[in-house]
This record gives sequence, structure tokens and C-alpha cells, in this order.
Amino acid sequence: MASRFKTQSIKANKTYEVAELADAACVSIPTVRNWLKAGMQKVDDQRPTMIMGFQALEFLKTRKVKGKRPMAKGEFFCMRCKDRREPLGAMADYEQTSATGGRLKAFCAVCECPCNRNISARDLPNILKILDVAIRSSS
Repeated sequence: MASRFKTQSIKANKTYEVAELADAACVSIPTVRNWLKAGMQKVDDQRPTMIMGFQALEFLKTRKVKGKRPMAKGEFFCMRCKDRREPLGAMADYEQTSATGGRLKAFCAVCECPCNRNISARDLPNILKILDVAIRSSS
């Protein structure tokens, strides 16, 4: 699994060489070179390769947004299938873990592996419209 990059220490008004940007983002130098091949802008075609901080931040922000895949209300993420799945029989159990939320437990419709999803207590009425939910007390 690919590790995540960090953008907190990248300054928008600073120019970075490839190695400096790799240190700031906590990634390797080949990763930054792959970002350049993937379309991250650089200052010019001169060596050493210089990258403006705001260009790197913009590229990484769009890359992070593209990686997001929000789930629908009645979906769970199956760790075995590595994908979003509907629960088996459209049934789930809700176990309250705090005053503001809890955990939905269900089985994957494809591989029948147990799946969990944390939800807010205010989202429970919407999920009750979609799934047959049994509310269990935590013991």
C-alpha cells in the first residue's frame, strides 16, 4: 500500500529542488520525480529542477481529492474484497459506542466477510430507511 504524503511543511512561497520537496513531503526522491512525470509543474526546464511550493500544493491537493471515493449510506468497505459493498440481505447491527455515534456491523454480500462502519447517531434514521438495522446494546 502506498504511504501518504504530508503537505503541512510545504511552503507556498518557497522554491524547492526535488530532494528538498521530497524531505518536506516525507516521500522519496523517485516519488517526486514520478509526480513531475504525472504533470506537476516545474519552474523551467533548467537543471536543477525547481518547483514552486504553491504548484506542488495544488498538484497534491488535486491528487488527494481524486483518491477519495465516498461511500453511499448503505454501503460498507469490505477488507477482503477491497471495495465498497452492499451488506448481505440488506441487514446490519448497530452498536452504540458513544453518545454521538456507533458502529454498524454487517456481512459482505459477495464474500460474506464481516464489515464494520462507524456512523454518527444523527445518520441512523437515514440508514434505517435503507437497511434493516437491529439496534444492539454494547456490553
